[in-house]
Parts: sequence; C-alpha cells; structure tokens
Amino acid sequence: MKLLLPINVTASLLLVIVTNCIAQIDKSSIKMEAGKGIQFTSADSSFTIAIGGRIQSVFEAKKDVTNETTGADFILRRSRLNIQGNAFNPKLSYRIQLGFAHGDITSANSSVQNNLILRDAMLFYDANKWVRIGFGQTKLPGNRQRLVSSANLQLVERSISNNNFTLDRDKGIWVYTNFQINKAVFKSTIAISSGEGRIVSDKNGKLCYSARAEFLPFGDFSKKGDYIQSDIEKEKKPKLSIAGVYSFNESSPRVMGQLGDYLYNSEIANIQYYGADLIFKYKGFSIESEFYTRNSNTGIITNIKESTQRNYIIAGNTFFIQSGIFITKKNEIAARYAQITPDNSVASVMNRQKEYVIGLSHYFNKHSLKLQSDVTYLINGDDKNLIYRLSSVVAF
Repeated sequence: MKLLLPINVTASLLLVIVTNCIAQIDKSSIKMEAGKGIQFTSADSSFTIAIGGRIQSVFEAKKDVTNETTGADFILRRSRLNIQGNAFNPKLSYRIQLGFAHGDITSANSSVQNNLILRDAMLFYDANKWVRIGFGQTKLPGNRQRLVSSANLQLVERSISNNNFTLDRDKGIWVYTNFQINKAVFKSTIAISSGEGRIVSDKNGKLCYSARAEFLPFGDFSKKGDYIQSDIEKEKKPKLSIAGVYSFNESSPRVMGQLGDYLYNSEIANIQYYGADLIFKYKGFSIESEFYTRNSNTGIITNIKESTQRNYIIAGNTFFIQSGIFITKKNEIAARYAQITPDNSVASVMNRQKEYVIGLSHYFNKHSLKLQSDVTYLINGDDKNLIYRLSSVVAF
C-alpha cells in the first residue's frame, strides 16, 4: 500500500522547511528580482536559496466545426513553485519545481496511483567550466520546444508536435557539456534514465538512453535566448542554434515512453526517437522549427480482456514551423503550422493532424508578466475545431 501525503500537507511541510532556512539567513543578504523570485544568501555565502514561481490562467472557447457545437471554460493552467540555489559549495547546486494546478498533478496514466506534485528535483555538480553533471528528475534532452520552459512560450500553448512527440521528464543522470571554439559554441547533453517518466511503477530493469547535440555558429544567444521563444532581447547580431536528438527506450511499457497509458496485455516496446530542430533570432524576429520521428517494434495491441479496446505506441513523424516578430517594443505577432503523420503500422487507428495558429502577445515585463491571445484551427482526422485562448502569465 502506497502512502501519499495530501497536497496541502506536503505544501505545509515545505513551507515550514523553507521558513526555517530563511530564518537562519542574514537578512542583509536578501535580494529580489522580477521573474527570479526572492534570493537569500547565508552569512558565509556557502548556501543560497531562491524562491519563485509562476501562475498561468487561461480562458478557452472551442467550436467543433464538424458537429457544430461550442463550449468555453476558465482554466488554471499552471501554478508552479521553484526553489534553487547553491548547496554549501559553489560547484554544487540544486533545483526543485513543484506543480499545484490540476493539469500538473493529474497522471495521464489512470491505472497507476501517483502524486505528481513533484516535477523537478535535481542536484548538479559543475566539474569544470565545460562539464556539468546532474542527478535526479528533470526534462530529458529531447525536442527544443519541450526544453523551453512553459513560462517562456511565444504562443499560449506548445504545438501538437510537442504534445505527441516529446520525451518529457524522467529520473536518472545527466551529463552536460559546453565548448567554445572562436565564436562557435558546441553543446551536448547525455542522459541515462528509467524510461518511464514521473510515473511510480513496477520496474523491468531496462533503461532509456538519450542524447542531444547543438551547434551555435554565431555564438551564444543573449541571456540563454536559444531556450526562450520570441526575440525578447532583440538580438543585435544574427543568432542560430541547430540541434540533433536521438533516444532509445528499451522495453518501455507506456504508449509514449515517458508518457501515456500502459500498453495492453503488459506488452513492452523498444522505442526509437530521433530528429532535429533549430531556432534563429535577429532584431525582434524569430523562427523555430522541428522535425521528429518515433518508431517501435510493436504495432496495434488489442486488449485480451476487452477486444474493442486497442492501443499502440504513438509512432510516425511530426513537423512544425513557428515564427514571430515584434511590431512595437512590447507587442509581438506570431504564427505556427504543425502536422503529424502516423507510421504505417498504426495508421488505421492514429489520426493525421494539422494545426494552424496565429497569436498576439503583449509583454509588460518580458515573459515575467504578459498577456497572450491566439486562435487555432485544428484538424484531427475528420474532426475540425476552432479554438480561441486568452492567457495571462505572471512569474515572481
């Protein structure tokens, strides 16, 4: 029997721990910065802690063009708490992220009891200026749009490409490298992980192996802008990042590897995932694109307990292109096209999808305080939908 603390109890315990830590820190070392929270430093500077978070509220109206029905709702899309800092040594750092919104703590896998309040929990060691090692739970080195924080999105939501073809979070060990030769920068991330994401489930002794390599021919972006959508910093010189990704998840029991329901009949699948992405920015203009493929050694699986039920590894390829430009100092228009093409092995049960999105964003204080609105035309098989979203984001 698993013992899971209620969310309010967990939050209360966390608050007590953080309060006690703060009480022991010299108040003269307190610093506050918009979007980066409250930062505390111990008297001897050996320990630091920064506490921040963000809230995203969304209004969504949807028209089912095929069936001529409409609906609308207000959603607390995200409510996050971030805690990070140095742990008694400049080379040791940590990061914790908790999620409290319904979408953050509800498992996509209904057959497993989970408390998914914990999103990230990492301890990092900076071996030198070129190599960093991380241990714990965080995002795998997959597609760029997933690696971009949801706080830094150019449109209200990520693409259908990301929603169906991403690696997401997992538990394991990460090795990051960063080298510079003249102006060019080379980055890489290698991760060995459980392969089952944030789910707490029976282990089969198999692992997932993932790698991402990046090339920035014109040097680093301003303020890590290669992982921030929109050219918020208005790059004075062209900046480009090109990346390739490969992942092999051995004996995965879930339909998307780290995400989704279990395959029926306790089936497992070897999943290959690979592709490439790029981002370019210059003087308020940005363009981003991704192409990714997932395949496996399984096809459609019929539930032996109920023959009308079938599931499968979400396999095929996906592509999207997204671009935006600032029309004033704080207003940006952006657009996106995305498509999903199923693999032949699952084409009879998996829909082709297309997505067209156009949006407008007003940045009061960059991504820390913004209003965003967009309209989506989504084609999912024979279904066609128009979706309007209005979103507010505040990060503190």
